[in-house]
Amino acid sequence: MKLDSPAQDAADCCEGELKSYYRGKGSFVKVLPWEGDDRKHIMEIYTKLQLILGKDRVMLTSYDNILQLKTKEGELILIAVLTGLAGRGKTTLFDKMAYDWAVGSSQVLQKYKLVFLLKMHALEQSSDLVDAVFDQLLAKDTSIERGALDMFIKKSPGKVLVLLDGFDELMTTSLCESSFGSILEILSGKVLRGCTVLVSTRHSHIDILVSDKLVQEPFTLVEVMGFSRKDVTEYVNKFFKGEPDKAKGLRKKITSSSLLSDLAASPMLLLLMCVLWKEDCTLPETMSRLYCDGVLYIFKRKGLDSKGEVPKVMIEIGKVALHGLLSPDQSLSFKESDFEPSVLELALKAGILTRQRVRKRLQTHNSFQFIHKTFQEFSAAAYLQSLLEADPEEFQKILNEIMSKGAIRFEYLLHFCCGDNEACTYEILKVFQVRCQKKLSFKSKMGQLALHCFFEGQSKRLPPEEFIQSFITDEIRIHRHDRHCLNSVIYFVKCVAEQTKGSGNKYLAKVRKLYVHFCKWTWFIEELGVTMCAMTNLNAVDFRDVEDIAKLLKDLPNLVRELNLSGNNLGGTAALWCMHLQQFKSLTKLGLGICSLNGQDIKHVAESLRDLPNLFELNLFGNKLGGTAVLWCTDLKQLKSLTKLALHDCSLNGQDIKHFDLPNLVELSLSGNNLGDDTAAIWCMQIKQLKSLTKLKLVNCSLNGQDIKHIAESLRDLPNLVELDLSHNDLGGTTALWCMHLKQFKSLTKLDLRGCSLNGQDIKQVAQLLRDLPVPNLVELDLSGNNLGGTAALWCMEIKQLKSLTKLVLNSCSLKGQDIKHVAESLRDLPNLVELNLSHNDLGGTAALWCMEVKQLLHLRLNLGYCNLTKQDKKHLLKSK
Repeated sequence: MKLDSPAQDAADCCEGELKSYYRGKGSFVKVLPWEGDDRKHIMEIYTKLQLILGKDRVMLTSYDNILQLKTKEGELILIAVLTGLAGRGKTTLFDKMAYDWAVGSSQVLQKYKLVFLLKMHALEQSSDLVDAVFDQLLAKDTSIERGALDMFIKKSPGKVLVLLDGFDELMTTSLCESSFGSILEILSGKVLRGCTVLVSTRHSHIDILVSDKLVQEPFTLVEVMGFSRKDVTEYVNKFFKGEPDKAKGLRKKITSSSLLSDLAASPMLLLLMCVLWKEDCTLPETMSRLYCDGVLYIFKRKGLDSKGEVPKVMIEIGKVALHGLLSPDQSLSFKESDFEPSVLELALKAGILTRQRVRKRLQTHNSFQFIHKTFQEFSAAAYLQSLLEADPEEFQKILNEIMSKGAIRFEYLLHFCCGDNEACTYEILKVFQVRCQKKLSFKSKMGQLALHCFFEGQSKRLPPEEFIQSFITDEIRIHRHDRHCLNSVIYFVKCVAEQTKGSGNKYLAKVRKLYVHFCKWTWFIEELGVTMCAMTNLNAVDFRDVEDIAKLLKDLPNLVRELNLSGNNLGGTAALWCMHLQQFKSLTKLGLGICSLNGQDIKHVAESLRDLPNLFELNLFGNKLGGTAVLWCTDLKQLKSLTKLALHDCSLNGQDIKHFDLPNLVELSLSGNNLGDDTAAIWCMQIKQLKSLTKLKLVNCSLNGQDIKHIAESLRDLPNLVELDLSHNDLGGTTALWCMHLKQFKSLTKLDLRGCSLNGQDIKQVAQLLRDLPVPNLVELDLSGNNLGGTAALWCMEIKQLKSLTKLVLNSCSLKGQDIKHVAESLRDLPNLVELNLSHNDLGGTAALWCMEVKQLLHLRLNLGYCNLTKQDKKHLLKSK
């Protein structure tokens, strides 16, 4: 839009002032006062961070990618939410973006005329964008006219980038849309819709930010992960330049500890580790201890650690800190009068508090802040710990207030309050149990927070019994936990195991099933192995995508009956772990699907299973075993109890099936193997020998009509075959070749012909022959996914004769209203029919044709999902009930 001169002039002037500020004073970032100057230039401290995009966890190469992402329709996504743990570099990333724009080093950022970097700890929900720019970024005596700048922003939102740092620090805890100023209205899309906005927040506030009131789709979600392992190594080496032995020692210490490895991803905490290591080559093992040592170092460095002053100062400033965190506007900035003068002086000298002149609506005053929000939380926790002894009633009152406001919001405060304090830990876990009992589990956020608190406490006293029982149930699931969570989980389980040895592991002995998925950390597997020994009644285990299977199998109780190892990369390694399978004499089921196993691996496995008298089910799906059956089928034959074998999607061919001399098989799945192209004649005679077979799956095997003819001829001699699944083979127009043989299937009760490209004439022939089965046993018929629209009159009278039918599936068959009328009329005479699935057929506006016929089908479960029914259709159905 064409702009008048004052608006353009204001924008030009503002651009110049902003760039000058970001290049100058704004380019010096405040670092924690552990070493040297308090402020460093952004280029000295910035290290590239790991940025992970969305639920698919795609690694971005730089922040440029965030600004270039588009919707499916090709429109740029203008809002991005950057989330991450405290200290992971979110603030520094925004500082770097502002600096890059100012110096012109980012091509992507050059399209923006104005870039506003605003600190949300100084904002309220009513804050206005232009007011905030004048308060935080522009000089007090700027000549820029407020109204003119506002006009430019409104007329040219596409030229504006807003960086909102720290939504979790906003001076409001309870949002009210009617009170929103323009900043939150931009986030909600009510104003300046062409403006680009990046907003950062801790995980604890993501549900508030991404909500009906604020950010909605489309938006980009990016997780700021901090440093990678490689980044940590580079950072440590750079810090200890000229001291390679110290660098090596710290790297070794970090990698030896799962917790330290996780904390080292935070640039802020890695700097603290380096400083502490430089002091005496030791590091604490919990986050609380790390902060405690950091605070002591800050005071010691300034010579302020005498006469036990540090705890007193921390408690005194902690009282103010806690009041700020719990206040309705979440105060992170304070007035001088909030502090006792002598305490304030010491805290400022040490550097744990900072003082700065701030301007708001032309008024200037001193503002005091903690060096980082986590240090405010650490100080508040010190005060809260002191209250438990000094005033237990007040402690409980505050703790209940924290839980009422939402424990997740105060996760760091609760972590620190438990730090090395057994009494506080026990009281906090009691409150978790009383107020959040239904939310406590290994997979819930609330449960993970509670376990982090227990870990920080490092208590020798177990939590309350009810708390333990919320986690240790008959079924334990550990799924996709990060290192931090796994560390707390295993610490808790180990403590329970070690401290209940004398009572026969009364908690862990209750565990019957254990699921561990996507936990690829060797240290965790080693620790888990120790605790599994206490699960003396464990009988079902599922390990998926984990490390060191041999170690896990070695430590498993030998009473396990069901073992699923599917989804682990075990290719070429079976010889290393399969011997451990021999110890599970009670094993009945073994899953090894999608394990990248080869033929030699299967041979090793089969040899190890020979002496297991109870094994009846073996799942090998998704392993590439084509052309290798000759290696292992003979060994499988030795498994006398084996009755169920899954080999779908194993790249098997007809020659492989010829080796299947497995007379005891009752269920066999060969789906997803290419057994067609007229090759069935090669292998179906072998299937004929499986006299005990009751279920056979041949889904998506590239079979044609001639193949089915050979198969049907062979299967008619199997006296016990009750289920046959031929779905997703292209059999359209071929039923005349093979359906005659269906008459010989004396025991058949379930036939699946989904997605076989059958037409109306095909269905008629199939139904006619099923009608003539010697004993009418067919109870389930699935014809879904075949194009039968307009053909029901051809075949529904034949379906009418299937008197034993209880379930008929016709979803996604392109049926029309008249088809449904024919179907319903013919089904009235089926006395046993209880379920009819007609979903995913376009029946909109047709219910009047058929609803009265459907009414006659008593006791029927009818599925009409996704049929595009109109309101009038639904009225007809309600009337007919």
